[in-house]
This record gives sequence, C-alpha cells and structure tokens, in this order.
Amino acid sequence: MQFLKFLMKKLLPAKVLRKALDKYFEAKARKYERQYRGDAVFCPCCGKKFRSFMYFSMRKNQNNEQRCADTYKHTVCPNCFSFPRHRIICHYFDKNKQFIPQNNVLIFAGEYAIKKWFDTNDCHYQTADLFDRTSDIRIDIQNIPFPDESWELIVCNHVLEHVPNYQIALKELRRVLTRKGLLEITVPTDRRLSTVYEDSNIVNKKDRIRHFGQYDHLRVFGNNFEEILKKSGFAVEIVDGCQLPTEIGGVVGPMNYDDNRVYICRKE
Repeated sequence: MQFLKFLMKKLLPAKVLRKALDKYFEAKARKYERQYRGDAVFCPCCGKKFRSFMYFSMRKNQNNEQRCADTYKHTVCPNCFSFPRHRIICHYFDKNKQFIPQNNVLIFAGEYAIKKWFDTNDCHYQTADLFDRTSDIRIDIQNIPFPDESWELIVCNHVLEHVPNYQIALKELRRVLTRKGLLEITVPTDRRLSTVYEDSNIVNKKDRIRHFGQYDHLRVFGNNFEEILKKSGFAVEIVDGCQLPTEIGGVVGPMNYDDNRVYICRKE
C-alpha cells in the first residue's frame, strides 16, 4: 500500500492526485467511523463524535519511538484524522468566527483536518507548500511571493521545523499578514528545553530522528517560542489545550514534542 501511494504521488497529475487523496481519506473515514461509533469524544475539525479517538501508529524509520513512550496515544480522529493540535485550533476558530475571514486565507502544508474545518464553514482558502504537488501554490516560506499585507489569516502548523532558517520565515509571515490579520502557528516543542535545539551538522536521517524526533526535522523548539514570536514583531495569545473541554482531547501527543499550545499572533 505504501509503495502504491508513493507511485501515485510521483506519477499522477496534481489535480488527479488531489482528488484521489480526498477519496482515499473519505474511504478510510467510512471504515473507522463505524468502528468508533459513540459520543464520548468530539472533534471540532469535522464536527463528529466518537466513543474514543484512535491509537496513533508509529511510522517505522520516521519517528523516534522514545518520544512517544510516556505520552497519550489515543489522539487521532477516526473521521478527519486530526491530532490534538488540530482540534485545539479548530475549537478556537469555532469560538472566534468573527475573526475568521470567508476568503483571503493561506494555509501552509494544508492538512486534511484543517481543510475540513474551512470547507465545512464555507471559507475559501489557498494551500501552500514547497514540495507537495497537491498544494494550490508552490511557495518557499522563507521567500513568500506576495506583496506586503496580502493575507488576513495565515495557518502554519508544524512547518518551521522543516525550513533552513525559521527566523526569516517568521519575518516573511509577518510581512504578508494584514495589519489586523491573524497568524495561527504551532511548532514541535520539547518542554524540557529552554530554547531551540538545532545543529546544521546533523544531516543524516537517523541522526535527525535521534536528535529532533523525526527524519525531516531540522530542529525542535523549547519553552521560549512565545518570546521568539514577540521578537519577530507579533503580539501573542496562547491557546492551551489543558484549558479546553476534555472531550476534544487537547493533550500533548502522540509525540512528546506534539505540544498542546497554539499561538495566535497579531502584528504589534
């Protein structure tokens, strides 16, 4: 199955691939929805209830197993496959719809669960990614090809750990955000660290898994990410999953760097 998906991603035209992936997720959702029928938990991304969230299955040769040894693993929505961070974000969007534009939304690394919320709420958006052929726009987040103050809402989840220079990326995000716009952002955060841990000499995939938790991560952030955002020119509001209804499962997990703090940023 994994090899088939690999071939599809390489060979199919972008529009066909996008539709094929949507059909794939829909078929998976129909299967798991029946298995997890119930009303004990709620996913704000897709608006559905289940008896529990699904168990997260470790991806072989991609993640550091030690980083999920002591975390809560039943974290995945059976319908839209959201993680805790996605549900925290969409819970915030649900409670603050007056700040969510109906269009002029840019989503970096557009994840299925996040797009599900915007589709359900009839909000028009464009997805952006440097490598994903199914994205609407091919963009390097360190060099965003749009004029100043172009976007009213920017969604950027678990992207900054992948780019060579996250500080330049933050400057670019601030530049293209409108004066009264919102930037929603999350990053992998190890709460045992006081600041960012990165090392440009760590280039081997196995070493990156060992040091940063995942084969394509260039860093893991620490507890000072709020200060990093403020130094980049943002006023910051933190949405803490621990303060939200327990039914949405806003926990740290499945990895220990999958933090349950979401950062809502406005220009200072």
